[in-house]
Amino acid sequence: AEMERSAEELRFERAAELRDRISAMELLGKRQKVVAGSLADTDVVGFHKGEATKSCFVVLHFVEGELAAKDWDLIDTPMEEETADILSALVRQYYGGRGNLPRQILLPCEIEDEVPVTRMLSEACGHRVSLLTPQRGAKMDLIKLANQNAVEEVERATTREERQNKLLEALGKMLGLGETPRRMESYDISNPGSDDIVASMVVFENGRPLKRDYRHFKLKDMNGPDDYASMEQVLTRRFRRYLDGDEKFADRPDLLLIDGGENHVKVAQRVLETMGLDIPAFGMVKDDRHRTR
Repeated sequence: AEMERSAEELRFERAAELRDRISAMELLGKRQKVVAGSLADTDVVGFHKGEATKSCFVVLHFVEGELAAKDWDLIDTPMEEETADILSALVRQYYGGRGNLPRQILLPCEIEDEVPVTRMLSEACGHRVSLLTPQRGAKMDLIKLANQNAVEEVERATTREERQNKLLEALGKMLGLGETPRRMESYDISNPGSDDIVASMVVFENGRPLKRDYRHFKLKDMNGPDDYASMEQVLTRRFRRYLDGDEKFADRPDLLLIDGGENHVKVAQRVLETMGLDIPAFGMVKDDRHRTR
């Protein structure tokens, strides 16, 4: 019932998590005598190698026969190596350096370096870690479940990216831009007091926040609050550092979104023209209910 509610409320990741728990319990229920003890401390690895899309590495953690947690990692770059070689590298990377490891790890395919990997993991945690590749039965069913998880994570991410791309394309058309804006920077001025006027620069890349590029500016030599002068100063400082080759400001935006109306945008356009930069700028205004458009 909770799974169905989550799906109706469009909380698909929660619904998928609950579905996985149900599937795992059904599998364990069918073969409880065989599985309950043997999955006391087990990780089940799944992998999907995308041809033209992403790949995904999934680990289902079972504690006392119950699905306790799930980890996954999406891989953007195309992978030309054989699946067994990729899996070996991912297993080493995922488990390397972890002190608390399961008694057994179920793999979707055999890896050539099983012996050295087993030795490495066992020595790292102080107990025997077995790498198994089941061919039938309940454990094979769990491998199928993990592999299906990997497929679904790729599909979910791909669908999300497609949705973001369409949204960015629509934004570009709405603003009359020649190309889809991939990097967007937004600026806002805050005036908590005459001596501590600050500005923020928020960056989105391909429709997602790029927090490592967020910047905070403390305005200098200001004689009291002045939004226009503040905006002129912060944009001048940002793009002067860009033109000077500062690595922290090296990326050129495709679009500027300025907190404020037409006059704020004119300030931004004046700064850009003075510095010889052709970057579209638009304002963001709020209505009486503080909604932005």
